[in-house]
Amino acid sequence: MAREMTAKQRVAAEALQAARAAGMALTEYARAHGLNARQVHDSISALRRSGALPPTERPRKRKSQFVAVRVVEPARPSSAAAGIVCRVIHSGGVVIECGQWPPAAWLSSLASGRMDAAP
Repeated sequence: MAREMTAKQRVAAEALQAARAAGMALTEYARAHGLNARQVHDSISALRRSGALPPTERPRKRKSQFVAVRVVEPARPSSAAAGIVCRVIHSGGVVIECGQWPPAAWLSSLASGRMDAAP
């Protein structure tokens, strides 16, 4: 049983078709015609998920499994930092300092954002 499209989904599907016919990017077309580009893209995504529209031709970008690491020399080593082998600085301001290299699985669990990173 086919589901009826909402008014926003109909407008978005028509915008997608018109943008393709005009050789324009969907965002560019939406803005040129006074449409909210975010709503148009969200409606198109919903239609694709429901199967009402075919999937996009472009491959979806996958999140990298690598974590950005920046290695820096301390400006001046303090006596407290002398025994530190590893320092993890979270974007939220949390600093974890280790006297020996932690297990790779523990570091991986920190990078994945799991709530419980206990070894």
